[in-house]
Amino acid sequence: MKKISTQKIHLAIIPMLALTLACTAPTIERINLDDYESKVFSQHGEDGVIEQIFKIIEPTTKYAVEFGAYDGVTISNTRKLILDGWSSFQIEGHPYRAKLLAKEYVDNPKVTTLEAWIFPGNIEILFEEAGVPKDLDFLVIDIDSNDYYVWRAIQSFRPKVVMIESNASFPPPELAVIDFHPFNYWDQTNYVGASIQSMYNLAKTKDYELIHVMRTGPNIFFVDKQYYDLFGIEDNSPVKMARPLVRALGDEKNYPEDKKTLKIDAFEIEKKWIER
Repeated sequence: MKKISTQKIHLAIIPMLALTLACTAPTIERINLDDYESKVFSQHGEDGVIEQIFKIIEPTTKYAVEFGAYDGVTISNTRKLILDGWSSFQIEGHPYRAKLLAKEYVDNPKVTTLEAWIFPGNIEILFEEAGVPKDLDFLVIDIDSNDYYVWRAIQSFRPKVVMIESNASFPPPELAVIDFHPFNYWDQTNYVGASIQSMYNLAKTKDYELIHVMRTGPNIFFVDKQYYDLFGIEDNSPVKMARPLVRALGDEKNYPEDKKTLKIDAFEIEKKWIER
């Protein structure tokens, strides 16, 4: 009788075993974050989304940064976390709102506030001076202007979750980022930030993945890619995830005469869109 090599039997079993394991491996059910949109302080229901995300991703430092933070309460995306005991760095550029912000948290030793304009060149310096941990849990970027460039400049700090506004005037796959100028500001038109596709492309270069787009507002959520599979999302492309928000801030090709440029003191900033 011909003997069969034990080694051959083992080699034949390995692919069968791998197939069996693949077939029996549990699939992660998609977490539909739409179901958790609800607001306590936030503008469009971000509070509930944030809470659910941090039930899925366990926070470690329980530290959140938000800029612009307004007065720390009105349409705040981190106020609820602070009331739940988180530490935070809150930055606001408008002098009056920054005073209200400082007053709100003057007696809270876990919260640092600052009046400052944010630029790509100063953001990490401000973080370091405030003692922000490198592995903070949550970052909110909301300055209605150079948001894209500021996030791009953050390299030494690695939040688990990033919430940032996208510009709904440019549905995917359109690429659009405002031309950088240090004094860019929001003039109530759509000349802000970047399209969801451009934000998504930037996130990819930083190893972040898109997990949620708010139904009624411009905020979108990214997570460090190591957590992405926890949300069970099969296709997170902007074309799949984007919402058909109304172009409420005007047509970028037809600004009113008094808003064709950004005006600051004695000079004007030309409005230009970059495909990036």
